[in-house]
Amino acid sequence: MKYLIGLVLVILTACKVSGQDLDVYKHQKNSNFDIPEIPGEMTYEEFKILSTDLRVQDMFIAGVFPGHVHFKIGEKKKGCYILGTRTLGYIGWGYLSLTNKSLTKIILLDTAGLDKEISTGDLVVAYGSLTLIVGSFLYDWIHGKYLLDDKQNRIRYKYARKKIQLGLNIIKTPRSEYPGINIAFNF
Repeated sequence: MKYLIGLVLVILTACKVSGQDLDVYKHQKNSNFDIPEIPGEMTYEEFKILSTDLRVQDMFIAGVFPGHVHFKIGEKKKGCYILGTRTLGYIGWGYLSLTNKSLTKIILLDTAGLDKEISTGDLVVAYGSLTLIVGSFLYDWIHGKYLLDDKQNRIRYKYARKKIQLGLNIIKTPRSEYPGINIAFNF
């Protein structure tokens, strides 16, 4: 248990030290100082999704806090499923610890074929726990990145300028007002 606490502290320290300076994808602009042109119909939630970036720091946090990426992008239900799945993996890991068996020891000894006294139940719990822990982390990160990109593309498409815009205007002159038709081509 003390090793797990130490691991969590090391990961949180790495998150704090790396901060926002360690990026996997370099950005062309600084989003903290650039104020984009925001369409009037855009909601705050849509703007927040467009402004969200996944960074290496989020990967570290997702390793410690299950479902972090899905919670960050507003997918609370999937985040709760990931949290529950990883919790089941940790419960299996805890069960093996309570029975004085180690998850890594069981997997390493079974893989090497050195210990023939490992029960089938312990193998199922060990491999199942490992699969749930690693699988939920990878699903959180990879599927979360996919969902974020999809949401951002849908919002961009929704508010993209159309090639031809038609509109009705009132043309004002010093003496009178005339109805007019406005045609705009955006290239």
